[in-house]
Amino acid sequence: MSKKSLSPILATAAVVALSATLAPVATAQSSMSSLFSGSSSGSSSSSGNNGGGGNGHAQEVSPGIDTTLIGDLLGPELSEEIGLLVGDLGVMAQFGEGEEIAIIFGDSWRGNKLGNGDWIRIPGVVGVKQNGRIKILRPLNEGDIAQELVDIPEDGILTVIPSDIINIDGTLYMQGMRVRGIGNVLQTHIWRSTDNGQNWDRIGTAKPGFNSGMTNLISWAEGPDGYIYQASTQFQRKDDVYLQRFKPEDIANYGKWEYFQPDTGQWTGKIGKPILSTDVRAGELNLRYIEGHWVLAMFNEQRMAIEMRISREIDTDWNAIKPADVVVSGPWNQTQDENNFSQLYGAYIVPGSTLGHMDLVVSQWKTSDDSRYNSTQFNVKGLDKFFGVTPQTNTMLRMAPQMDESARGNQDVIEVSEAPNTELQQQSAATQGESVETLPEDITVVPLR
Repeated sequence: MSKKSLSPILATAAVVALSATLAPVATAQSSMSSLFSGSSSGSSSSSGNNGGGGNGHAQEVSPGIDTTLIGDLLGPELSEEIGLLVGDLGVMAQFGEGEEIAIIFGDSWRGNKLGNGDWIRIPGVVGVKQNGRIKILRPLNEGDIAQELVDIPEDGILTVIPSDIINIDGTLYMQGMRVRGIGNVLQTHIWRSTDNGQNWDRIGTAKPGFNSGMTNLISWAEGPDGYIYQASTQFQRKDDVYLQRFKPEDIANYGKWEYFQPDTGQWTGKIGKPILSTDVRAGELNLRYIEGHWVLAMFNEQRMAIEMRISREIDTDWNAIKPADVVVSGPWNQTQDENNFSQLYGAYIVPGSTLGHMDLVVSQWKTSDDSRYNSTQFNVKGLDKFFGVTPQTNTMLRMAPQMDESARGNQDVIEVSEAPNTELQQQSAATQGESVETLPEDITVVPLR
């Protein structure tokens, strides 16, 4: 069981606060500095400013969209039996038999408030949707109490932030960012579990500068054409969204990833231009293939909203798709609901959702006093009508041109960590070899704006 003092807990937790700050940058930096000093009450007005007015912020849920706040995933009578009471994020994948869902949280605590009790980094649970609401059944790990799923080196203020998980033919894969301080990604890792999430083996590692950092924060979805598609951005809350694809067997074989070039419509061996760049400062994102359509959910700090876009084709002009605002930010001194969910971040689609009836998990953290820190379920109706799409099944997206083998490259910044005696890892080693990365001694703290 992991136990940490309050000061490093708050400093590390600031990484995932994704402060959703509405105050000027200097004020937000002051708030985060107080967290690093060990204070549990940020002095910034960022948690109190309204997110609905000015600066291009979304003011309410889009017309035609019907969003309902369902409730928190963690808390007393919800998750106390597994030893977790607060946590954020909540990436999900359906797995096992029946309708069970694997849910991976970010930094979590056993007490009833951020910083109270033991600090559990990257825990997982098994849930199921009952009567329209996610119910937590048990930990993803063995035993009755939720534990950290992966080993985290004890080297100061350090945690692992999960980006996404995916179920490929019964095997779970998870990508996460190893971080120290606000926005400082030290490495990204890919893990694999062949026993329904109880144990995880690390099968790939990339340095933070790989693809200029634009594939540090990712989301996966399996397409009907045999490829895994991946939307990505940098963990900085200021960047665009990019698109990659690869065959399932190459999920940790970075040299075989293909990158979509929206200006030419081709897939090449090096990252190029983003697929989404207009009025965007991308935070957490979630890409899923639902009823014959690609769905991209995203926290957009530019507009302080959870946005959703839907397209029949993956290789399209995503800038041309007007987003649906499904949950928007606002002041803490007003009722918290879909039109005013203060300091929101994260946007994860619940497995089993449809285009017309979709569930999302959205995070929230009141950084001024840490009294509010949780992952909350919302239900969204009307996306199919908003985007004018007709749900389909058993459909195939248009096959994109194959990549020119001579275009492959951009492997000079990649490290792949190999676990022994597995076919996937042997393939990765053959392509990229093994190396030992030395982490930087001096790390600059870059505030999320």
